[in-house]
Amino acid sequence: MLSLAPAPIADGLSPQLHLSRLSGSVFLLSWTIETPVLSRPRIALAAREKRLASASIVLPLGDGRMRVVVVFRHGGPGEVVAALSDDSPGGDTTARFDPDLVHGMADAEDLVRDATPDARRMLANALVGHWPTLFGLSQAAGYLGFLRQFLLILARKPSAATPVARLTEGKVLLESAVPGRLSGARAAYRLDPAGLSRLPGLPRLGRPDRAGNRPLHLVIDEFPPQAGGLLILQVESGLIVRAVTARHDIPSLGRWWAGKTSQRDGLRSWLVEQLSGLSEQGRLLAIEMQRRLPLAVQSVRRNDDLPSAELDLAVTTPAGLLLGGWYRDAEGLLDEMLLHRSEGEPTPVLDRLERFPALLPAGSKGDAQKGDVMRATGFAALIPGYAAGAPVLQPRVELKLKSGTVLSLRPNVQPADAVAIRARALAAIPPQHLTAQMLERTIAPMLADCQKALRESLPEPRIKSFGKGPAHPAVSVVIPLYRVYDFLRVQVSAFAADRWFAEKAELIYVLDSPEHEGEVAHLLGGLFLAYGLPMQLVVMGRNGGFSAACNAGAAASRGQALALVNSDVIPESEGWLPALLQRLEPHRRTGAVGPKLLYDDGSLQHAGLFFKRDSKGTWLNHHYFKGMPSGYAPANVERPVPGVTGACIVMPRALFMEIGGFDDAYVIGDYEDSDLCLKIARAGLGIVYVPSVQLYHLERQSISKSLDYTRGVASQHNSWLQTKRWDVQIEALMAAVDTPAAQQPMPAPTSRPDPDFLLSRANLRRATAA
Repeated sequence: MLSLAPAPIADGLSPQLHLSRLSGSVFLLSWTIETPVLSRPRIALAAREKRLASASIVLPLGDGRMRVVVVFRHGGPGEVVAALSDDSPGGDTTARFDPDLVHGMADAEDLVRDATPDARRMLANALVGHWPTLFGLSQAAGYLGFLRQFLLILARKPSAATPVARLTEGKVLLESAVPGRLSGARAAYRLDPAGLSRLPGLPRLGRPDRAGNRPLHLVIDEFPPQAGGLLILQVESGLIVRAVTARHDIPSLGRWWAGKTSQRDGLRSWLVEQLSGLSEQGRLLAIEMQRRLPLAVQSVRRNDDLPSAELDLAVTTPAGLLLGGWYRDAEGLLDEMLLHRSEGEPTPVLDRLERFPALLPAGSKGDAQKGDVMRATGFAALIPGYAAGAPVLQPRVELKLKSGTVLSLRPNVQPADAVAIRARALAAIPPQHLTAQMLERTIAPMLADCQKALRESLPEPRIKSFGKGPAHPAVSVVIPLYRVYDFLRVQVSAFAADRWFAEKAELIYVLDSPEHEGEVAHLLGGLFLAYGLPMQLVVMGRNGGFSAACNAGAAASRGQALALVNSDVIPESEGWLPALLQRLEPHRRTGAVGPKLLYDDGSLQHAGLFFKRDSKGTWLNHHYFKGMPSGYAPANVERPVPGVTGACIVMPRALFMEIGGFDDAYVIGDYEDSDLCLKIARAGLGIVYVPSVQLYHLERQSISKSLDYTRGVASQHNSWLQTKRWDVQIEALMAAVDTPAAQQPMPAPTSRPDPDFLLSRANLRRATAA
């Protein structure tokens, strides 16, 4: 049984009890136990027969005694009853006191007197960690003063933490040092007159120096010069306190980094990750720093059989790091390939490599002749989660040989924008060596991130009007433009010659190459003056691709129906639009229609779209009767089809918007149209091919101008994505559709155009040349 006698009021507390105020209505009770106890002592507090919320800690003292420290809140009048229990047979010991009579603030010296080092660490963790949050003390001036006093008792003369570089958005980089035995920090806090706050990130600890200290770096909000703040690190062994140095002349990041001569790789990558996590401005600063101060490129090139390698691809997105390059290892001496990170051990990546044959120029030394090549192993690998997606532009890779020799690889400064990363990803593996597994594991996640980034960063388009179109258009004709404008004159002249089009259609061109805005606006303005056909020009904020351009045009449209048409599609005659719109009557349950499309020699380019698996099981898009004469009988039957090409598709505007329009997950310009048709079918609506309406399609005259267009890889990715999304639905759709043309061999295409077509073909060529 405890022998402590209870005290009736606060002024009469015994020497073993001490009550003080932390802030306002928050109090600290210290109860020192003189005699041994049977179990861990506990204190329960009650006021007006209601238990008070409290938090406590038991501290061992150096002379064998114990001290129970309790923090509690008491906001009303009346005394508090404290019951101390250790589960002994004699029962609890109680004390009564009135907190309203206590005005003295807590004294850190008294609290830690006689406490063991372990007790001080336990109390420090509670005072910095959960107690301020539980009792709302993080901004209480009285508590902040007490806490600062307490921490400076633990660390009488704390070492300095110095702001060494000004970053962005009020952030600075702090630099300090900690003992080399320290393995890491669990949490970091800052204390200044404004409050106590837990920092969102953790400091980076470098390798120990010759003195046995580890350099510490931390990104933090800048301290006011007069604040005299403290940096508090919560570590396994307790707390480490550093005094933040007041500094008015904090250098820029570039000036500070230019003077660094050691630990560049890890610290540099860590800084890039930290800056990228702050904001878009921080990410841009990280990119700028790496480009202004590039690291030396490292590769190993040899003409003998010893291992050699080069890293020429290392681009990052949230999906991870896409590595690419080549290596030669004729004698099997390579043991592992290691990717270094900003912290921790390097990551083995050899087992993750997608390998393919590569040929290298033999070089100019020795007996190598001009044109000689050496065989090598090309590789690409996706390392998920690398640097949390931060743009580390020159990561370091090491080749570890079985002999223990280590060869370092570092690429040139890599691109950081989504368009360039997409282009590099498309070129990572040659199309002839690309498999579905390689796509899924390595390329597709990068492309998905690039497409997402491009979509989310796409600026709002600008709209220019030429003339005033119909107040209530029956249909909006949306035509994307990308770098090729050769057919605009003949296309606009054909539209203008169609009375129904001129009176009831809204014409919208969408420019997806905004660098040509002046040229295209001048051209369309001249065509408006020449033909009097009103039109709009929607100028994309930057190149967004076929899907984004069409979707932007649809968003700007006002017609009840949409006609999505390519810029190289020319109508054969008037009345093509109303003929297609007639097939969209609600009772027909038709979601979209498409016309017959002809090459300029009169042969069939499109008579409906169907799906067929290739040898690997991937669903590819095919056009019925492609290359046959326009008069080929099976191609002149109006019928339901699995899909129609996006070169000319007409559908209700409301349906287009409801199903989400074109999906920009498909890269550059392929398979978006079949995906749209599959979404229409999923909505329970049919698609009809209308051969009585004929237009000419000068196929792929614009997409071939795309700088990013890598036909093999982009097309393989898009067909893979379509199969992954729609495999079961396409299987069922093709099983339900009568497709004799898809099942039987096609007759040989005609080598000569139809005689009836010669006149229109000549007219078309003359109009194009004009």
